[in-house]
Amino acid sequence: MLPSKIGGDHDVLARTMNCEFLRTVFTGDTIICRVTIDQYEKQERNRTASTASFRCHNQKKKEVLTGEFAGVILDRDT
Repeated sequence: MLPSKIGGDHDVLARTMNCEFLRTVFTGDTIICRVTIDQYEKQERNRTASTASFRCHNQKKKEVLTGEFAGVILDRDT
């Protein structure tokens, strides 16, 4: 699932993830996901708590997936 791929690329460890699949996605479809960070709060041990929501659309601008997740972002630079 694309939102979990994006999170993995940015060191986000999701604790909860809620998704609603709205339409079928076919091989060859182009999917665009927009993520909104709803909460972002620094914590101890190089972590940031976050909550976010997302909406994914196909190439016809039809919404195919919505959801939200909560978890922590690891700061590996420190």
